[in-house]
Amino acid sequence: MSGCRPLSRSEPSRFGTKGCNSSLPRGVTMVTVRSTDGAGDVLESRSDTELLLASRDDPAAFRELYERHAESILAYFYRRTLDPEASADLVAETFAVAWERRARFRDIGRPAGAWLFGIARRELGRYRRRRSVELSAVRRLGMTMPALTSDDFAEIERSVDAASFRQELVDALSHLNARDREAIRLRVTEERTFRDVAQVMGCAEGTARVRVHRALRRLAKQMGEQP
Repeated sequence: MSGCRPLSRSEPSRFGTKGCNSSLPRGVTMVTVRSTDGAGDVLESRSDTELLLASRDDPAAFRELYERHAESILAYFYRRTLDPEASADLVAETFAVAWERRARFRDIGRPAGAWLFGIARRELGRYRRRRSVELSAVRRLGMTMPALTSDDFAEIERSVDAASFRQELVDALSHLNARDREAIRLRVTEERTFRDVAQVMGCAEGTARVRVHRALRRLAKQMGEQP
């Protein structure tokens, strides 16, 4: 991954869209390219798909794609984990996997942004099963993951508007029945194993998994989110 460091936590764009693109509309990145006649530089915007295809040979294009989508993917993870550190790690793993697989992407009409979120959904599924982020692709690429500072936590919560989201969450939980709220509390808030959830709820472990899954789906529906 020489010449490209899109996932370092130490850079401001790790958690947002700061820098030269901050004044541009969301989803538009201005890229400087050389005109064919050598008369000078021109500015053109490239689609997500164009950036992803170009990133096979141009690491800077992948950087542009990262800066365009990192904040929205961070918010996607935070709203489903309520854990700033896990969310940050999931963003890192998502883009590391995308970097490894970018040569497999084919332009068949599906936007590259949707392709990225497909990777994000799979990483979220793995996290929910294991309650941890393995960072396998991150390690394969030899990337370092420094511990988050208190400022990093504050920046994550600012960028995803965590205060507003917490109120949405409280409101949504109030519409669930008591058993659903308990299942979410045990599994998500207290981070209990499914075996522990089953013992507390007085059911088989398999039943506890189903109850938690259904409760989270009902919560997501209340909040207008997809799980």
